[in-house]
This record gives sequence, structure tokens and C-alpha cells, in this order.
Amino acid sequence: MSLPLFLTGLLVAVVMPAALAASDPYVPTDDAEVLEHVATARAEADNVRALNAQRRALAARPDDLPAAVAYARRAIELGRATADPRYHGQAESALKPWLTLTEPPPVVRLLRATLRQQRHDFSGALSDLDQLITRDSNNAQARLTRATILMVQGRPADALADCNALIAAHGDLIAAATCIASVRSLDGHAAAAIEVLSGAIAESAAAPAGERLWALTALAEIEARQGRDAEAGKHFEAAIALLRATSEHDPYLLTAYADYLLAAGRAAEARELTKDSRQIDNLLLRLALAQAALGDPCLTDSLAQLDARFTEAGLRGGSVHLREEALYALRLQHDAARAVTLATQNWQSQREPADAHLLLEASLAAAQPAAAQPALAWLQQTGIEDPALHQLANQLRALPASGASR
Repeated sequence: MSLPLFLTGLLVAVVMPAALAASDPYVPTDDAEVLEHVATARAEADNVRALNAQRRALAARPDDLPAAVAYARRAIELGRATADPRYHGQAESALKPWLTLTEPPPVVRLLRATLRQQRHDFSGALSDLDQLITRDSNNAQARLTRATILMVQGRPADALADCNALIAAHGDLIAAATCIASVRSLDGHAAAAIEVLSGAIAESAAAPAGERLWALTALAEIEARQGRDAEAGKHFEAAIALLRATSEHDPYLLTAYADYLLAAGRAAEARELTKDSRQIDNLLLRLALAQAALGDPCLTDSLAQLDARFTEAGLRGGSVHLREEALYALRLQHDAARAVTLATQNWQSQREPADAHLLLEASLAAAQPAAAQPALAWLQQTGIEDPALHQLANQLRALPASGASR
């Protein structure tokens, strides 16, 4: 799960141009294929030009903290919208004079926590956030970011305290309700979470588009986990409509909606949703999953791109792509044993429902019930209500304890 600088950048949506792509450019096999929408490309160009202007101004005044912070924020937003980590590196470079201080300014410490979160250095991010909240318990942005990381780590009880504090710290109904509902949906109170969040959305029609988009996406995800497919579809569609009304781009929403469509057997819609966003790894993977389900001959091109990108990610090191690589190994390479290895590694840092589902599914496919034990224990500990997860858990428990890989 990833959140913007207290939601202000949630709707920053630019698509990474071929010149900035982390892998070789995609060459279509069909001259009629649409590679880009003009409105999105224009938004991208405008944001890149604005960032370049800020870079030039900062180069003339490298010790100007407000200018460095403004530049770093825009770079982080671009990095989040394009899934291009190089923007995060640019943000870190702009803040370098202050990051070397024993006690960096609070705004710099907060941005550093955000950058650490993006590269899955959760312990480093939490260290920064703990210090910020110790000094200012009403720091809403720090509270929200810490709650997000704690949820990613599968610690809903710890996250709930920060969500509750948002009400006093920020007084924002929809932000606090989204945070609280996201947590309570993981600890056995999904129905109440849906009711509370639905009410907050209805009462916050005038809220900023970024906050409403986050709330709608969270609500749709909770409903999908509960098997409320019709309601989830309605709220995903509302979020997509809101996104398109802004001419922006949100990879997290598109990925979540694509997963919903694929799970519902609506592969053609998932392909349509993702076909113009292949430059973002998560969406290229969903496109490939849709193509595989449809017998699309373009799958070969998508698989070649994914192979190249995962190879490059492996050379860079880190754990940012472990969930996606495990999903790729399981469903497209049909290598259940490798998927178990990757999903197990991913579980060490990320413990969201999707991570649990992946570990359980891979363990079942590989007939390795022992590998699923961490996720099974998490299910019992949290009390999460998720029919698909519990069905997988029951199937795993029915396997012989000494089951070997297929």
C-alpha cells in the first residue's frame, strides 16, 4: 500500500515516457495499437517541465530548504505516479545537505521516511516517523504514513492507534474514516468498516478528489475481499470515473481494479484497462495475466518485457518487486516452487491480504503446506474475514503435512 504526501499527490498521474523507461522500449506488432492517450501524455509533459524548472531554480540556490522540499515533493509524486524510482533518487539528492545532519528538519525527516517507505525500508521509515510523532503527536502526515506501513506489515492493532489519532490531529472525516476502516477490515470487523466508510464518503462529497479517490479504492478493495462483487465493482467504477475526470493516472487504483477484474473472470476488461500502461511493471504483469487468460498472441511480447524487468530488478537488489515476481512465477511461468520461495521472502516485509493470498496459493500449488504456516498463523491472529483466503487455508490444511513439491 502506498500513500501520497498526506494525499496531496494521490492524483498526480503521469506516464513514464519511453526515454525514461527502466527497460527497452516496447515495439508494437500492430500498427493500429494505441500506445498513449494525448491528455495523459500532455499531463506528463507538463509535470516534467515543472520539475525541470524547479531543478534549475534549486541548482542556483542549493541551500534553499523550501525550494529543495518543494522539488522533492514533486519528484516523489512523479515517482509514485510513474513507478519510476529514479524520481525518488532525485528527491533524495535535493535533500542531501539536510539528510546528513544529526537532526534534520522535521519536514526533511518526513520526506526521508516517505522515500524509505517507497523502497521498502520499513524499519528505517518507522524510525523516522516514531521520532517525528514523539516530538509532535499531532503530526497527521506522520501518523497516516506510519499507519500505512504498519498495515503493510500486517500489524492492524498497532496501526489503529495512529488512525484514531488522525481525528484529533487533522479533523478530516474521510481521511480518518478511510484509515480506520482499512484497519478494521483486517481484524474481523469488515462489515462495520464498510458501513463507516460508505457513510463517510456519502458525507464528504465536497472533499478533495484525492481523498475521495483513496476512500473509494479502499472501500472497493474491502468489499472485494468480502465477496461483495457488485458493490466492489460499483465503487471501483466510481473511482475510475473520478480519476478520468481529472485526466490523471493512479497505478495503485488501476492495479487493484485489474486484480478485481481478473478474479471476476473479466480478462477482456482487464486487458483494456492496462493496455496503455505497460511501462509500469505492476500493470504490465496484469496485462500479461489478462492476455494469458484470453489466449492473446501479444502475450509473448509482454512476457519478454517482464523477464527483462525482473532480471534488471534482481541486479539492483532489494525487495520491491518480490510480490509481483512471485505472482509472475506462479501464474505465468507455472513454477510453483520458485513462487513459494519468492512469496516467502516477500512475507518477511509485506503482510497484506494480497501477500497472504499469494503465499497460500503458491504453497497449495507446490503442495508445500509447511511453507504456508506464517500466513495461516496471521489469519488466525488477525481474525481477518476473507472467504477466498479461508478457502485456500482449508485446502492447505487438508494436504498431508509432508507434502512434497510437485
